[in-house]
Amino acid sequence: MHAHSFSPESAGRRRACVLGLAAASTVVGTWEMHRLLSVRGTTAPELVLVALFTLCFGWIALSFWTAVAGFLQLAVGRRLPGLRWPTAEEESSPLTSRTSVVMPIHNEDPAAVFANVQATYESVAATGHLDAFDFYVLSDSTRAEAWVAEELAWAELCRRVGGQGRIFYRRRTDNTGKKAGNLQDFCERWGRHYDFTVVLDADSLMDGRTLVKMARLMELNPRAGILQAPPLCVGRSTLFARLQQFAGRVYGPVVAAGAAAWQLGESNYWGHNAILRTSAFIEHCGLPVLPGQQPFGGHILSHDFVEAALMRRAGFTVWLVPELGGSYEQPPPNLLAYAQRDRRWCQGNLQHLSLVLAGGLHPISRGHFLMGVMSYAASPLWLMFLMAGLVAALHDGWVSWAHPTAHPVDFGFDTGGALRLLGVSMGMLLAPKLMGLGLALARGQDAARMGGRARLVASVLVESVLATLLAPVMMLFQSHFVFGTLLGYRVSWTSQQREDADLPWAEAARRHAVHTAVGVALAIGTFALSPGLVAWLAPVVAGLLLSIPLSVLTARASLGLWTERVGLFLIPEETVPPKVLERAREVTEEHAVAPVADAVDHVLSDARAHALHLALLESLPGPETVPAALASARRKLLGGSVEPLSAPEKVAVLLDAGTLTEARERRLTRATS
Repeated sequence: MHAHSFSPESAGRRRACVLGLAAASTVVGTWEMHRLLSVRGTTAPELVLVALFTLCFGWIALSFWTAVAGFLQLAVGRRLPGLRWPTAEEESSPLTSRTSVVMPIHNEDPAAVFANVQATYESVAATGHLDAFDFYVLSDSTRAEAWVAEELAWAELCRRVGGQGRIFYRRRTDNTGKKAGNLQDFCERWGRHYDFTVVLDADSLMDGRTLVKMARLMELNPRAGILQAPPLCVGRSTLFARLQQFAGRVYGPVVAAGAAAWQLGESNYWGHNAILRTSAFIEHCGLPVLPGQQPFGGHILSHDFVEAALMRRAGFTVWLVPELGGSYEQPPPNLLAYAQRDRRWCQGNLQHLSLVLAGGLHPISRGHFLMGVMSYAASPLWLMFLMAGLVAALHDGWVSWAHPTAHPVDFGFDTGGALRLLGVSMGMLLAPKLMGLGLALARGQDAARMGGRARLVASVLVESVLATLLAPVMMLFQSHFVFGTLLGYRVSWTSQQREDADLPWAEAARRHAVHTAVGVALAIGTFALSPGLVAWLAPVVAGLLLSIPLSVLTARASLGLWTERVGLFLIPEETVPPKVLERAREVTEEHAVAPVADAVDHVLSDARAHALHLALLESLPGPETVPAALASARRKLLGGSVEPLSAPEKVAVLLDAGTLTEARERRLTRATS
């Protein structure tokens, strides 16, 4: 069937099934944990242990049953109820809407950014629907050199593809609100010209057919406010990145399909690779500035969850649509870059605690806020659970030593029961991997493109071992982020590391020194308490002790490329790359953008750069420069000083057309005299 109506009853049944099974599993697991610990009566540390276990196990149970729902959804292969899909006749008809494709950027590599824009643009052109789309690169770059390089790259892109009047570039002079503020500025200035807006990230790449399909779905579903196309990680070569790409390709679809299956029209928005109904977004999704100071007050960092909640509150549906495909992004190249990104996301998600009880929100939207918080709070909860377990064991040992006759009958500890509970917990954690593997093996073409069945199974095994070793390191990173946020530390807004680069041993040693020390202390303390406990904690201890070499080795592109050569961690997008990925790679190699060494000097010495920059300055709302910086820069530039301009002085000059014109005229006069 092509047409469906969104049914709250259908959604309710699905949610009751998934959430009910998760709750029932948590009750059974908690009861079993309490039974194991109460053999000799329950102590205070053991009560804390049970409470922490309930929260942690509940999170595992929800993830497990979501994955089961996703597995069943993918195995059955039916589309979710609630979205009307186009008929064959509608598929071939022209689009009646106008869509803007916007890419906010901040101090990024212009070569990679504009290569992705070109590949996406050409892919849309190949569908025959280019007239329905305009493209915007929305710069928030603060570095003068990045700003000028972006202008040159944009002009060159327009020349190559004939994109004048269809590909636009704008740089904001005021970075208020960060990415959300950047998008808000676009909506206020140009948004009303478009029915829909596709939001991309700086590393996003999308197939033109996917963009056309998203626009058509929005046309056919007038109450759809946001459609999210889950992005697939591609394009990096380090071992760490290839592990993420492989995991996202094999296990990710199960998780995404599961979330879509029970959330339906109350799904979440991930901030990029999604299409928005522009008028509804402008009218209903304006973000509040939270009271108080950062980290909990001020501008909202993780704006996407909030925008999805506001869109749903206004009566529009929000959909995660895994079957769209053709949606790509790049993973962080190493563990430290991954942690840096997580630090910002952590603070943004914890901010949402103050919005959980906001008026008028759908219960599932409140659930998204809590799940976002739990995705980071789970790490300190596991850490506290681990510590509480050791304290409880220490407490029991002290009681037995101090009061040897307190328990005349030795009930003994139910080791078999403990192993069963551990086995169930590990099984639920590993189940999404096995489900994803099962689906990939069942699809012969997918398995063949991942190196064949034997290599696919080997890849899953090796990835699982490495992921298990990296997990305790991320647990400590995320615990540090959560506690740091609670103590008032705020995150800075910096551009992400995207390029492959080896991680120096000294840097890894500095960043992982505490993790290694915790591993040593945990190993010694556990052995002193009970040598038998060491085996239980071996994965945690091993991961922490190996954190430095793991971080260094997984950051190496040479190791990643070696695994590709031997057929490990392959994804179909590597063995048979989609055209849009191939094109982005070709453009990056063919049209490398030379770095701008000195932005002001380049604009003053290059006639084309000078004319282009002044032309783009005319479209700015007006310079907001610090007069002192401009005055100081003018003294240096026009007074013949050899002293270099500071970063604020460069920006001040680049915002002032009069100074640029005067300085260039003087330079030309000196050159001809």
